[in-house]
Amino acid sequence: MQDKPYRKGALLGLGFLGILAAVLSGLEAHVPWVASLCAGFTSGCQETAQFTWLHLPLWTWGIGFYVLFLIFVLRFPQQMHWLVAPGVGVEMSLIWIMVTMGILCVFCLVNLVVIFLILALVINRDNVWQSASVGLFFLLVFNAWLLRENAALTHGGVHEKPRVAAQGKGQAITFQELEVPVASRLLELEQEAYELKKERLDSLITEMLLQEEADRRGITIQELVRREVLSEGVPVSEADVMEYYEENKGRWTDWRGSQEQLLNRIRAHLRNQKAYEMARLYARSLAEEDEVKIYLQEPRLARVQVNIEHNFSTGPEDAPVTVVEFSDYECPVCRNTHENIRRIREKYQGQIRWVFKDYPLRQHRWAARAAEAARCAGDQGKFWEYQHMLYSSREELHPERLKAYAEQLGLDTERFEDCLDSGKQAQWVQQDREDARMSGVSSTPTYIINGHTFRGAPTLERFIEMIEAALEEKDPRGGGH
Repeated sequence: MQDKPYRKGALLGLGFLGILAAVLSGLEAHVPWVASLCAGFTSGCQETAQFTWLHLPLWTWGIGFYVLFLIFVLRFPQQMHWLVAPGVGVEMSLIWIMVTMGILCVFCLVNLVVIFLILALVINRDNVWQSASVGLFFLLVFNAWLLRENAALTHGGVHEKPRVAAQGKGQAITFQELEVPVASRLLELEQEAYELKKERLDSLITEMLLQEEADRRGITIQELVRREVLSEGVPVSEADVMEYYEENKGRWTDWRGSQEQLLNRIRAHLRNQKAYEMARLYARSLAEEDEVKIYLQEPRLARVQVNIEHNFSTGPEDAPVTVVEFSDYECPVCRNTHENIRRIREKYQGQIRWVFKDYPLRQHRWAARAAEAARCAGDQGKFWEYQHMLYSSREELHPERLKAYAEQLGLDTERFEDCLDSGKQAQWVQQDREDARMSGVSSTPTYIINGHTFRGAPTLERFIEMIEAALEEKDPRGGGH
């Protein structure tokens, strides 16, 4: 590249423009008027601002790149293509991720224009193939690296663009933030609506099939049912009546008639129920299995994505089943369930990855400190052993006892005490609380198995059923888990 003054000036200007774009990207989360520059078009700036490389925000790398670029312009103009080519590869990687995620970042687009204008000024016939090779190499390597480090944000690199429910002062509230914390209650309401629709659909299908058969025979539906369904009566045993009576005792408190009259009403109710079920089964027998297709689907809780970047886990990362446990060390139910969890982890060793997340409840005085202590033990490679001691303890988990457990476990007590007393782990415990809120978790214990939420303390048998169901879902052919 010939060192022409106008070209040098243009490159310096573009370098400073690149620095400005990177700085604005970094200020977007802190300065309202900067946020509004992007928010007026999209919420993508907020999402891309969360991406990191080597655990540093990408905008800091952008500033570093353009500062280095300015140095090259002033001192090493003939070698600039060796710097610009990687920059183009990295920028193309970022654009590719934005496209696959379906998001738009204004500052990223400005940077894309800047980097391509620089490329147009720097590239020439002598270095075009060298630059293309270097750029492609960085595109592939950086793309894989960035996706791996930011897997919690990309969910594998591709997801739908978050839908915005409200927006104001540069901040957006997504439907995910709105719906996830109340997802279980919404599911209950959807389930009620589904049951009503299913009952109505069964009735319509039965009526349709009976009407078709009645028309074929030239009789009414009532005559058809009387001949084919009710000809031998509808038997209701006394045992059925008494069982229904006992199961619904709480409903009879306002009954003012005699017991015999009540039992007669129950008998008539059961006879009507049974007659309808007999008619329904007869109607279904009138059609082949593939002649009646039902498209009404039972609602199911959407899969929950949980951030597990800073949590302790055991089991292979590529296991077919991932269990995320939200728990509290002072929760009695959590303590009683702990032994079943150990059995599950042992039974499915190699098939499940178990991730632990702290959710210390506010009413438990030392639960948060116990969570911090377990993380401090984890810094010395003894998280699961220390956790077992906490769950097995029947003593108050005050700080001195937490330190005593560390000594019993053979930890470096000075290092452990420095960690616990400094509160360095408190931020991660609080992060887990926030992750719980965003995942709709409101009680302990709660388990998220391959994205599906289960609350409470299941028995060992129920736990096995849930794991087996998750394994079967991963491999619908069965076997080979």
